[in-house]
Amino acid sequence: MKKTILATMLTSLFAATAAHSATVYEADGVTLDLFGDVEIQANKGTEDDAPKMIHLDDADFGVQAGYVLSDSLSAIAKISVTGEDETGSTNNIDLDEAFVGLSFTQFGTVTIGQQYTIADDIGIANDYAFGINSGYSGVATDGKQVVKYVVDNGNYYFGVSYLLNENAASDDVESIDARLGVRIDALDLTAYLGKADDADASATSVLLEARYSMDNLDLAASVSSLDGYTSAEDSTAFGLAAAYTVDKVTYSGGYSLLDVDGDDDKLNTYFVNAAYAFNSNVTVYAELGGDDADDSELGYGAGMAVTF
Repeated sequence: MKKTILATMLTSLFAATAAHSATVYEADGVTLDLFGDVEIQANKGTEDDAPKMIHLDDADFGVQAGYVLSDSLSAIAKISVTGEDETGSTNNIDLDEAFVGLSFTQFGTVTIGQQYTIADDIGIANDYAFGINSGYSGVATDGKQVVKYVVDNGNYYFGVSYLLNENAASDDVESIDARLGVRIDALDLTAYLGKADDADASATSVLLEARYSMDNLDLAASVSSLDGYTSAEDSTAFGLAAAYTVDKVTYSGGYSLLDVDGDDDKLNTYFVNAAYAFNSNVTVYAELGGDDADDSELGYGAGMAVTF
């Protein structure tokens, strides 16, 4: 009974890593999982005369653990490290997540520590190198001092996170963001609301996302509004994305339009890609992406991702 309860809790909490984690110990109400991934990418960015480069796009390794405390309560913990090399400089390995929490079978999960915020889940596009613009800005996507609560009962889901300070003990940066979603058959609707404060200025973002799945086709759309730190940052954005899978190949594309108040030029951003999945852990891909900003060029990239 307790193992079943614990497995359900961990699957919900660690949804982002459950697909490629391995349970290395499970006994007496204790579960210990290992997970990781490595992604190497060759690309050329969209900036004018951007250099061609082969770089470490992502490298993660971590451990997550769960301890049954009662029939309805478990203690959880997660720690992971990450390495990226976006600019071609010397690789750095940094602490990515380190948090503890309590997970209740009926009431959801509370975690505290260094972790990703609710805003990190934003995005409708199945992209690898370029992506599109969601328009949701200002709110931190991770931090060292984060308290987060999430609950998901299948039909609806809710989450809220609060970042006390971004890094230092008191750096005048704090944010709060929330998500509310509902699933109706093949339709998934999500609303995000975020507010960030930086010294004496604040920014508020609202984002609506819709996803619809049918057979091998996934469709998505988004619309957002940003009340920025200054009036020059106020904007609205619209996005569309699609992904179609044939056997082991997935073809994806996305487009967004960003309209900044007072700016006569609207920014159009787009990408297309194709990815081949050898299995659930090994994928190779190629992608093209670009925008119509000044001095912008068509970018391209190709890579391989291996998870374990």
